Amino acid sequence: MGLGVRISSREFLYLLVIKGMNDKGSGATIFGVAKALGVSTASAYEEINHLIKKGLVERRDDGIFVTDDGVKEMNSLIRAHRVVETLLVKAGIDPDKACELAKMFDYACPRRLWTSFTNT
Repeated sequence: MGLGVRISSREFLYLLVIKGMNDKGSGATIFGVAKALGVSTASAYEEINHLIKKGLVERRDDGIFVTDDGVKEMNSLIRAHRVVETLLVKAGIDPDKACELAKMFDYACPRRLWTSFTNT
């Protein structure tokens, strides 16, 4: 429960790209994901299979789709990022700099930290 977000920043980027394609009404393709991220199709294939094993995406006849668990993990990371960013801004750091700093460790924040801020 208190472990934090289950996904890495790289996994989050893949999920964002796939979800963006899904939101446009279609399944993602390995080629499309690779092109969007500027990686080889082999790298995209490997990472997508990794995400499938984690239950964060699924392969269907019409493409690759983010699962409900994948959406939950994306939302968890976004929530953690916002909490860290808000704390940094309240500490006097410029909002743009706070965002950049939050990206460095938001995925590693204990779940208890950001849930205590979002539940109040």
